[in-house]
Amino acid sequence: MEELISVVIPVYNRAHLVGRTLRSIESQTVQPKAVILVDNNSTDDSLNVLKQWAAGRTNVEVISERKPGAACARNAGLARVQTPYVMFFDSDDRMPPFHIEEVGAGLRAAGLPEIAEFASVLVTEDGPNIYAPLRRGDALKNHIFHSTLATQRYVVKTDLVRRVGGWNEQLLGWDDLELGVRLLVACPKPAQIVPTLPVLVNVHSDSITGTDFASKAGQWERALDCCERALEGDRYHRRLINYRRAILAGFYRRENCPELARGLVRSPWMNLIASYVAAGGRGVSKFAIVEKFL
Repeated sequence: MEELISVVIPVYNRAHLVGRTLRSIESQTVQPKAVILVDNNSTDDSLNVLKQWAAGRTNVEVISERKPGAACARNAGLARVQTPYVMFFDSDDRMPPFHIEEVGAGLRAAGLPEIAEFASVLVTEDGPNIYAPLRRGDALKNHIFHSTLATQRYVVKTDLVRRVGGWNEQLLGWDDLELGVRLLVACPKPAQIVPTLPVLVNVHSDSITGTDFASKAGQWERALDCCERALEGDRYHRRLINYRRAILAGFYRRENCPELARGLVRSPWMNLIASYVAAGGRGVSKFAIVEKFL
């Protein structure tokens, strides 16, 4: 049993998918101290699936959260955590077999840091898998551009998450981007752990966030506004939020919804970036470096 770590998993209408995630936890060489499964008012058989899997497992707790939204469910699970560290996970993703064991060992080797991040692989339905590596340097910049503290990519001290206010329950998209910003404001230099295999993050049309942006327009913008407020007094990183707005504008244009992009680009430079993204361009973080010399 890994005494340091609890895992919190929100579940909403995942009866057909969550078994794969639960099996990946069941296969861990070292079990987490606690697994807290939060049914978020599912209308399918998810709650029964969770209860059946939890039966006889002394380290598993199943609870329900009526308020809608993954952030609400994660906060409900967070309130039950009693271990020094918490790891948030999603109900359609998979841990490699040594994940909990290696993360626990990595935390001890790093001197029990407040945050430790690790790599992941995005598994797509109809395209190549995308490796999301660890990145060196400015952790806040890396997170703003690359979502390095996406939900499945880090472990964090429980009291730190609580200290920064937990998950923002007003957000239904990019809530992990926004929480990551607040965590990194409080702890700018997270440790890094390199497990044998990365976490597998499944990207599909039935995922909570979906695979497009236009269908949930407004949610992403609210998250970016909250990120900007969390960075008050930090002019450099606040400016990088405008890059994320330009990237979002580019995605809207790529999805043939240019009207949604209006108001997101606030300068000719940002319009250029949005056009670059709309055309399929990647690596926008390099534009931030170029900007310094213009």
